Amino acid sequence: MSFRISSRLLFRATSSIRAGAPKRADVDLSMSKWWAAFKHQDGLVTQHLSPFEQQALMPWVRTWPKRLYEKFVASVFDWAPSLGLMYAIVEWSEWKHHDIAHHHRD
Repeated sequence: MSFRISSRLLFRATSSIRAGAPKRADVDLSMSKWWAAFKHQDGLVTQHLSPFEQQALMPWVRTWPKRLYEKFVASVFDWAPSLGLMYAIVEWSEWKHHDIAHHHRD
Protein backbone atom coordinates (compact mmCIF):
# COMPACT_ATOMS: atom_id res chain seq x y z
CA MET A 1 0.00 0.00 0.00
CA SER A 2 2.78 2.44 0.81
CA PHE A 3 4.36 1.83 -2.60
CA ARG A 4 1.11 2.75 -4.34
CA ILE A 5 0.83 6.00 -2.36
CA SER A 6 4.46 6.96 -2.81
CA SER A 7 4.40 6.27 -6.55
CA ARG A 8 1.25 8.37 -6.91
CA LEU A 9 2.88 11.23 -5.00
CA LEU A 10 6.09 10.84 -6.95
CA PHE A 11 4.46 11.43 -10.33
CA ARG A 12 1.80 13.94 -9.28
CA ALA A 13 3.67 16.81 -10.99
CA THR A 14 3.42 15.10 -14.37
CA SER A 15 -0.28 14.45 -14.09
CA SER A 16 -1.13 17.88 -15.49
CA ILE A 17 0.77 17.12 -18.70
CA ARG A 18 -0.80 13.72 -19.03
CA ALA A 19 -4.26 15.17 -18.40
CA GLY A 20 -4.02 17.49 -21.39
CA ALA A 21 -2.66 20.69 -19.88
CA PRO A 22 -1.67 23.35 -22.42
CA LYS A 23 1.54 22.38 -24.15
CA ARG A 24 4.10 24.72 -25.62
CA ALA A 25 4.35 24.47 -29.38
CA ASP A 26 7.83 26.00 -29.65
CA VAL A 27 9.49 23.51 -27.28
CA ASP A 28 9.81 19.78 -27.73
CA LEU A 29 8.11 17.68 -25.06
CA SER A 30 11.46 16.28 -23.92
CA MET A 31 12.72 19.82 -23.29
CA SER A 32 9.65 21.08 -21.42
CA LYS A 33 9.47 21.30 -17.65
CA TRP A 34 7.70 18.27 -16.26
CA TRP A 35 8.25 18.85 -12.57
CA ALA A 36 6.20 21.77 -11.23
CA ALA A 37 7.92 22.70 -7.97
CA PHE A 38 11.57 21.78 -8.15
CA LYS A 39 13.52 22.78 -5.04
CA HIS A 40 17.25 23.32 -5.30
CA GLN A 41 19.39 21.09 -3.15
CA ASP A 42 22.55 22.02 -1.28
CA GLY A 43 25.64 20.68 -3.00
CA LEU A 44 23.85 19.87 -6.25
CA VAL A 45 25.90 21.03 -9.24
CA THR A 46 23.60 22.89 -11.58
CA GLN A 47 26.19 24.75 -13.67
CA HIS A 48 29.83 24.07 -14.37
CA LEU A 49 32.60 25.17 -16.70
CA SER A 50 34.11 22.80 -19.16
CA PRO A 51 37.86 22.11 -18.84
CA PHE A 52 38.42 24.05 -22.04
CA GLU A 53 36.85 27.17 -20.52
CA GLN A 54 38.73 26.97 -17.24
CA GLN A 55 42.30 26.95 -18.53
CA ALA A 56 43.47 25.68 -15.17
CA LEU A 57 47.10 25.21 -16.18
CA MET A 58 47.75 28.41 -18.11
CA PRO A 59 48.59 30.64 -15.11
CA TRP A 60 50.95 27.93 -13.86
CA VAL A 61 52.64 27.61 -17.26
CA ARG A 62 53.08 31.36 -17.56
CA THR A 63 54.72 31.75 -14.12
CA TRP A 64 56.65 28.46 -14.10
CA PRO A 65 60.08 29.77 -15.26
CA LYS A 66 60.04 32.68 -12.81
CA ARG A 67 59.01 30.51 -9.87
CA LEU A 68 61.60 27.86 -10.81
CA TYR A 69 64.35 30.48 -10.84
CA GLU A 70 63.20 31.95 -7.50
CA LYS A 71 63.09 28.53 -5.84
CA PHE A 72 66.52 27.67 -7.25
CA VAL A 73 68.08 30.89 -5.97
CA ALA A 74 66.40 30.53 -2.57
CA SER A 75 67.59 26.95 -2.03
CA VAL A 76 70.99 26.89 -3.78
CA PHE A 77 72.83 27.82 -0.57
CA ASP A 78 71.29 24.81 1.18
CA TRP A 79 72.41 22.08 -1.22
CA ALA A 80 75.30 23.53 -3.26
CA PRO A 81 77.97 23.38 -0.50
CA SER A 82 77.24 19.72 0.23
CA LEU A 83 77.22 18.90 -3.49
CA GLY A 84 80.55 20.71 -3.93
CA LEU A 85 82.05 18.94 -0.91
CA MET A 86 80.87 15.56 -2.19
CA TYR A 87 82.38 16.23 -5.62
CA ALA A 88 85.69 17.29 -4.04
CA ILE A 89 85.82 14.14 -1.88
CA VAL A 90 85.10 11.87 -4.86
CA GLU A 91 87.79 13.56 -6.96
CA TRP A 92 90.30 13.38 -4.11
CA SER A 93 89.53 9.69 -3.46
CA GLU A 94 89.89 8.85 -7.15
CA TRP A 95 93.23 10.69 -7.24
CA LYS A 96 94.43 9.00 -4.03
CA HIS A 97 93.40 5.55 -5.30
CA HIS A 98 95.22 6.15 -8.57
CA ASP A 99 98.29 7.42 -6.68
CA ILE A 100 98.39 4.38 -4.36
CA ALA A 101 97.80 1.92 -7.22
CA HIS A 102 100.67 3.32 -9.32
CA HIS A 103 103.08 4.40 -6.52
CA HIS A 104 104.91 1.07 -6.43
CA ARG A 105 105.72 1.27 -10.18
CA ASP A 106 108.14 4.18 -9.76
